[in-house]
Amino acid sequence: MSTLRALTPFEQLLLRDQRPGFPMCFFLLCEVEGPLDLHRLRGALEGAAGRHPLLCSRVRDAWWRPTWRAPDVLPALEAFPLGSPPPGIRNDPWRSIDIRRTSGVRMVAIERARDAWEVVLMIQHAACDGLSGLEFFGDVWSRYHGSEPAPFRTPARIVRRRSDSTASVAAPSAPLPEPQSNTEPTAGVLGGETARFAGFLPAMVARGPARPPSPSLASVPRCAGPALPFVSVSLTPEQTAAIKQRAAADGASLNDVAVAAVMRAVATWNEDAGHPARQIRITMPASLKPPGTRAPACNDMGYAFLDRTAEECRAPVDLIRSLAVASRWIQEHRAAGIFLDTLAIIDRFPPGLWLLTRLPVPLSTAVVSFVGNVGPRLRANVPHDGGCDLPGDLRIGAVKGVPPIRPGTRLGVGLVIYDGRLHVTVQCDTAALGGAAPPLLSAAIRTAILDGAASLPSSPAPATVATGSPC
Repeated sequence: MSTLRALTPFEQLLLRDQRPGFPMCFFLLCEVEGPLDLHRLRGALEGAAGRHPLLCSRVRDAWWRPTWRAPDVLPALEAFPLGSPPPGIRNDPWRSIDIRRTSGVRMVAIERARDAWEVVLMIQHAACDGLSGLEFFGDVWSRYHGSEPAPFRTPARIVRRRSDSTASVAAPSAPLPEPQSNTEPTAGVLGGETARFAGFLPAMVARGPARPPSPSLASVPRCAGPALPFVSVSLTPEQTAAIKQRAAADGASLNDVAVAAVMRAVATWNEDAGHPARQIRITMPASLKPPGTRAPACNDMGYAFLDRTAEECRAPVDLIRSLAVASRWIQEHRAAGIFLDTLAIIDRFPPGLWLLTRLPVPLSTAVVSFVGNVGPRLRANVPHDGGCDLPGDLRIGAVKGVPPIRPGTRLGVGLVIYDGRLHVTVQCDTAALGGAAPPLLSAAIRTAILDGAASLPSSPAPATVATGSPC
């Protein structure tokens, strides 16, 4: 059978890192109101997938390097209307996706109440990244509405600046000195960051006390369809706008406030559990696509890492400001792409990527993915009511998402803004943390976001503080 191409080192890493209990899939959720037509939705899913070859392809595994097969499969839709029997183990909608046998995409539609649906895209990360997944979701809703999806547009690719040291992937924890005649970071600075990254052993999220979740945050009863494998909490439009304005006045962004909140929530959680964390590392996915790119789904992202001690997390204002500096540095130097350079070096010895996924220490404490305003990411060619999309006779009231977690990294946090509201979605390793962890941690992160923003001074920050922006 013909193949498209060999998997990139990053795709190989995501493929080989999937283990039982860790499906290496991200989740995208649309809360939909209206008479959802499942037959029409299935046709829209299949029609949209035809524009994205990797979402219709399987992987042919090999000892040397796995390859993509020619497109020959379509994503599946699994529906649970009201009154459907509860799913068993074999038809559990959240089971791992075996991309060697099926498409890397599964859509799950669950009717929670009459004409109130949760439509979830579960995508194997080897097939594409989260931003591509959102654009694909927008294509599905365009097809459902009966309109053509947004056209592809690939501008001249911005060449990612390569650093003097391809092994450094950690962002600096303090402002870098401004070079006199060159804006590139020096080899000495990057070499020091590499050494610090290798010597920084991040704490795991500890198993907390066995407390029941708050009734207001409890999962939907199973009688109303399969429970979601993640938990979401939301802020009001007024709260979201106030946080953005407060952060911007201090030279930071909502992303910086959110990452600081996750760090502080984890530090407090571990301390309450009797396992105080000494060092916290956040994995932050960052897109490498040039602005305005619109192309078939693929992985075009890298990882940046943000390291802080628990002691640094005790001062929220200083923490947020230091993260704003780091975010600016990551963007200006496209530092997340250096992670891909490192994987390319490891891939010269093919078993190296497999060995990397089997390291006995966690690569990070948590992964935090901030998308920002998700409406323009969807690019759905449908009518709008304010910030809400209206495909067909439906109304999309909320969009949420969360990245995958891997062994050792027990917490994944996804943050998106839709219709002016910030939605915080949490996925946990419940086998290690217990079933109460997702609602408790999501509530703790929400509180930490509000408290962190409130701690920022209302007056602008000094000119020495760099202006950050979402990654």
